[in-house]
Amino acid sequence: MNTISIIVPVYNEAQCIVNTFSSVFKFVVNKPWYNFIFVDDSSTDGTRQILESHIKLLNNSQISLLSYGTHRGKGYAVKTGVLYANGDYICFLDGDLAYSLEHLDLMVAKLADFDIVIGCRNLTRASHNGFKFNRVLAGRIFNLISRKILNLKFTDMQAGIKGFQKSVAKDLFKTQTIFGFAFDVELLYLAKKKKYTIGEIPVVVCKKHVHKKSQVNLFKHSIEMLFHLLQIVYYDKFLKKYE
Repeated sequence: MNTISIIVPVYNEAQCIVNTFSSVFKFVVNKPWYNFIFVDDSSTDGTRQILESHIKLLNNSQISLLSYGTHRGKGYAVKTGVLYANGDYICFLDGDLAYSLEHLDLMVAKLADFDIVIGCRNLTRASHNGFKFNRVLAGRIFNLISRKILNLKFTDMQAGIKGFQKSVAKDLFKTQTIFGFAFDVELLYLAKKKKYTIGEIPVVVCKKHVHKKSQVNLFKHSIEMLFHLLQIVYYDKFLKKYE
């Protein structure tokens, strides 16, 4: 049986982190081949302290916590967890469990045939997942621009659930340079350059997540992501950082 490390980046998730931890604990009880690594991206709302107390109370070796002192972004948190992890497969998913843990077994099964497996919301009938029109539109526009600028074929590159063969994860994340919301796209761009095989699984956003107040500022982060796309091209074509 392959071992699986799941990276869970968290930042100011105090309102939902107890539910997340509870779901993770119930999940691992009967699945000893899984281990979860929470990575706190310097939260200021007590998220780290809540996780520390629950991990200490339940004392389960399958659940651990990493943290550091300066807020660096989701991509940095995931990278920190990946470089620490030691599972045969290494996956990550959002700290609020926007995608249920039930997706993990499907992802792991698919990793038997691919180097990388990514969640794709467009493979389900409920592709809009109940989100407001402006958020859906912004996501589709960014995805279209990403595909054009970076010549990538995927219709959903930013669903917060992805899995990797261990050696592939270590290789990609050690080269990763972008830690903001476009870090997923950079990873896929790197994977394409390195000729890794990439599979997709259908994923559906949990209903409770649809109604959660998002930490994403559509205008601000759309500009930031566009800048990062151009940065990827610059790093590759001119600075040769991805060689």
